[in-house]
Amino acid sequence: MRDVILRLRAPGTDAPVIEVPARSGEDLARAIWLSGALAPRPLCLGLGRCGRCRVRYVADAPPPLPEDAAILAPHDVAAGWRLACRRAVPEREGAGSRPGGALELEVPEEAFAPAPDAGMPTAGAPEPLGADECVVLGVDLGTTSLQWRACGVDAAADGPGRVLAEGSLLNPQAGAGADIMSRLAYARAPGGLATLGRLARGAVRAIADRLARDGLAPLRICVAANTAMTDIFLGRDVTGLCAAPYRRSHAGGRTVDLPNLPPVLIPPLPAPFVGGDLSAGLAALLAQDTPRPFVLADLGTNGELALLTEDERLILASVPLGPALEGIGPERGGMAGPGVATEFRLGPRGLQPVLFGEAGHPNIGGEAAPDADAAAISATGYLSLLALLFRLGVLDVAGHFARPASLALPLARTLAGKVESGPGGARLPLPLGLWLSAADVELLLKVKAAFAVALAAVCAAASLSPSALRRLALAGALGEHARTADLKDLGFAPGIAESKIVAVGNTSLAGAVLLAARPERLEALAALCGRAEVLELTAAPGFQRDYLAQMRLGD
Repeated sequence: MRDVILRLRAPGTDAPVIEVPARSGEDLARAIWLSGALAPRPLCLGLGRCGRCRVRYVADAPPPLPEDAAILAPHDVAAGWRLACRRAVPEREGAGSRPGGALELEVPEEAFAPAPDAGMPTAGAPEPLGADECVVLGVDLGTTSLQWRACGVDAAADGPGRVLAEGSLLNPQAGAGADIMSRLAYARAPGGLATLGRLARGAVRAIADRLARDGLAPLRICVAANTAMTDIFLGRDVTGLCAAPYRRSHAGGRTVDLPNLPPVLIPPLPAPFVGGDLSAGLAALLAQDTPRPFVLADLGTNGELALLTEDERLILASVPLGPALEGIGPERGGMAGPGVATEFRLGPRGLQPVLFGEAGHPNIGGEAAPDADAAAISATGYLSLLALLFRLGVLDVAGHFARPASLALPLARTLAGKVESGPGGARLPLPLGLWLSAADVELLLKVKAAFAVALAAVCAAASLSPSALRRLALAGALGEHARTADLKDLGFAPGIAESKIVAVGNTSLAGAVLLAARPERLEALAALCGRAEVLELTAAPGFQRDYLAQMRLGD
């Protein structure tokens, strides 16, 4: 293999060229978006759905592949745009040793966004720290995003204290793939673990350095993440997480020293796929005296569930959900942000998307102008859409588009009559250039089925009926913004009254801040997690049967 220089620039601009070293033969998308030179992007990496890895060959573009033509517009393909995830870094004579040997590429302009260190949001100009007040930093290191919060802690207080600054950014490892197994596979490749660990630690270090420049240098940091992301962050061997029988390399629940960072507290890691994000969330719910028995469900690319009974019995389970709840995977999927549909409603013009609002909350905003275009649909937007179509009867219990003649409501018949059939299967065109495909419905049905099976399993292990739960606390991607009515109607929580389903937000971050502020709570949390019962759901004899039975909509 030879060293190759990739010369990257934005289309049609005089922006400086960025040079990225690469190795011939490696995946071109990974070489670009794991270099740390460009803003990270949430990539499906080879699924051929998102198109965000596209690059334009300035000269000598390789012949297009069928995948290029399926995702990119014909004029873009003709202009030399290609999907980088389907290309390898070529071997070029003299590459890296003379300008003529470098590979000249254009990448989308948004990839040249400022580095995460620049312009991080804060809570405004905080009051000066008190004489007995210190700063702590909590970090929720998710597979897709990194969220952080800095708080001032008074030695006399019991809680995390006042918020001084907070923000979020895309996990810079996103170029390695959208799910845990993609990260683990990359981490096992030569140099992969070092690359991913450097990117994650660099992001946390940039936050700590920014706070220090603002006079808010953190005394301690707590990083809450699943077991795989924790080990990658720490640079530990991940072999035990890559194949059955899965095993942890350590149990967490301790403080570690890392170069150029304050002491870093790692929450307990109860099992190979039940990590510090869930244990930190438990710490947050326990501090709030959440009524028991309760289930904490932290749902992202992996679903992690914890059931805590009145007699301190803790039952844990995990189930792979894929990146759909992070907006990655569906054909028009995307993360919530400007131009992204986060909800669907019935309005004067029929079915209408509601776009992410200027105020930053997904459910603040309004119907877009009819001649506008939407960039994508967020995960909560898809759930809202599916629930609405299911209530109208346009989707049946199996998730199939209904025949217009079978529907009583005129609006439902009109919507069902718009469904198109094509080589890729049926799809329903939506306003603003969006659509819902049958493949998208199936993808989200799989998420619903996996979660419903996991929820039933932890309840059964505790000899509890789901109706006996006093609280189903939804955290992670669903707990941030999803409407409980949509989740109930779609069948995510069969047997549980909607009044008991509570969206609790980012409990992982709340728990990380709490543990950073009060590290003395770590010992009791580690003891609780140490005696937990961990269910092996996918290995259970009836898992496949139960999963298929839950591949339906409705409660």
